[in-house]
Amino acid sequence: MNNQANAIKPVTKISIPATLLAIKVGETVRIPSRTIRAGSIRAAASRLEQAKRARFIVTEQGLVNETQVTRLK
Repeated sequence: MNNQANAIKPVTKISIPATLLAIKVGETVRIPSRTIRAGSIRAAASRLEQAKRARFIVTEQGLVNETQVTRLK
């Protein structure tokens, strides 16, 4: 029998909608692609806009490996 315990690495889940809602109105932030993928940001922003909770401008233009998000409402 193996007396050595298997070590596990705890998983921390990032809530994309909560991250987007934490941005203040009028503020622009850049989110690295290795943290949250651009497609996931766009999908979450779209869902929040459909629920009429917030409005965002999401762009990757001119950026490398990051996404720029501006909260409008």
